[in-house]
Amino acid sequence: MHEASVALSLIQVACEVLEEQGGGRVTALTVRIGQWSAVVPQALQAAFPASAQGTPLQGARLSIQAVPGVGECPAHGPVELDLMRGLRCPVCNAPTPKLLQGDELELDELELA
Repeated sequence: MHEASVALSLIQVACEVLEEQGGGRVTALTVRIGQWSAVVPQALQAAFPASAQGTPLQGARLSIQAVPGVGECPAHGPVELDLMRGLRCPVCNAPTPKLLQGDELELDELELA
């Protein structure tokens, strides 16, 4: 499960931000995860508490904001993609070679105590 390593990386980044802010602890964090990012939100939620043990994020609430996949259809412009259909326009079924959003994995917000 690579989500445990993702959780550890998020904790490391959050700890760096916390240090820049003069210390303390994190009570909540929000992560943006694109549906095309290959990160399973439920697995990240499950891995986070154990990964945060012994860090300034222990006991912090993890919120995940899902980001839909949006591709650029040559005929229809930006269209929301369906994972089951792949990188194809849901209107005309044409390939959408450019993914505009949906592969994000970003630490969006930290709530500090």
